[in-house]
Amino acid sequence: SSDTGEGRRALLVLAQSSRPEARATVIDVAKTGPERVRLVAVRELGRIGGPTVVEDLMQVYSTATEGVKYQVVTALAQRDAAPALMKIAQSEPDKRVRDFSIVTLGEAGGRQQLVMMYAKAAADAKRPIIVGLFNAQAEDELIQIAEREKDPAVREEALSQLRLLGTPKAKAY
Repeated sequence: SSDTGEGRRALLVLAQSSRPEARATVIDVAKTGPERVRLVAVRELGRIGGPTVVEDLMQVYSTATEGVKYQVVTALAQRDAAPALMKIAQSEPDKRVRDFSIVTLGEAGGRQQLVMMYAKAAADAKRPIIVGLFNAQAEDELIQIAEREKDPAVREEALSQLRLLGTPKAKAY
């Protein structure tokens, strides 16, 4: 149904079921349902859990509209799926979705991935990486960027994030 309320209620019931058919239905709706209902299906799929949820979300992502992509990225962050978020950040052609996945990677604990990305990043991708490091509370990595970065604007962004972080080490720096 395109009725979001009705669709949400049906998806909640399906998501609570332990039957494989119910899970398959939630995945199918997340891939092919009306946009607003797809968003609810992705949210519920992220809550369901299970050993294949990250793979299921990545399948949904591969055929998703922009709005559904944002919801998938959010669900992956809630699952601490840093490798999947890294894959999206490296392959997403849409700059806004890419930047959102980079920032969200920090929320998922992707410190190492963000550091690797920063080493190879183009100038336009450095700011989202710095914000992602802030989200990961990666004070040591932000200090390294502030010390080594040659671009004054990028360096200032790292310093700004350190000020916002407010940890004793960040304040001392």
